[in-house]
Amino acid sequence: MRPGRSEPFASEKEQPFLIRDLRSLSFLLVQPQDSDGLALKSHLERIGCQVQEIWPPPQNYPTDIDIIFVMVDRVTESGQTFHWQADTPSAVLIAVIDYENPLSIDRLLHMRVNAVIGLPIRPFGILTNLLAAVNNHRREQRIRLNLERLQAKLESCRVVERAKLAVMLAEGYPEKVAYAVLRELAMKRRTTVEAISSEVLIRLGWSDSGAATRLSDKPDWQALCLAGEAARDAGLSDKSA
Repeated sequence: MRPGRSEPFASEKEQPFLIRDLRSLSFLLVQPQDSDGLALKSHLERIGCQVQEIWPPPQNYPTDIDIIFVMVDRVTESGQTFHWQADTPSAVLIAVIDYENPLSIDRLLHMRVNAVIGLPIRPFGILTNLLAAVNNHRREQRIRLNLERLQAKLESCRVVERAKLAVMLAEGYPEKVAYAVLRELAMKRRTTVEAISSEVLIRLGWSDSGAATRLSDKPDWQALCLAGEAARDAGLSDKSA
């Protein structure tokens, strides 16, 4: 989803997506060519949207599409399948339905649509639904990205903690000294503490199940440094060649 260019709300750190930003988005209507589909397309084009149509539903969707409208009941009635990655949506998904019943509501919930529009198409409510869906989708993307970053950082911290414990068990060092060993080794290798921690764990044959016992094999710290220097020299020679 391309970022908006509007002024931010006081309560938002990021700029909200407003009406004037809709022209920068690409729309795809998954619908047959009938009167309802024509009415939806005409309304979106009147407000300046870039609209494409497709039928039947494709297996995959272009990466440059920002918003997808799908006529859910038309898909069901025609025996088609709507392929959608609900866990990792590539675009905002807005469902267009003829009627409500428990089965159709369950279907929409499983699809994890961002908004729902009823038929027949009426201008009132479409724009509000559209903007709310876009902003909610962008907020979910930010949350998902932040979560992925936090998970990656947490895993890096776990690797460092394991390596630090391994050094403590192998050398009998206190915690601060064990971390200082890893940091100094990383500086000599010109790499990160996380990277050197992973290598230390591999060299020690570390497993979480054996963490409670003292490791019998001490790592060859000098060999670790030399291995890093050799790898760096090889990389430099490859670049010069």
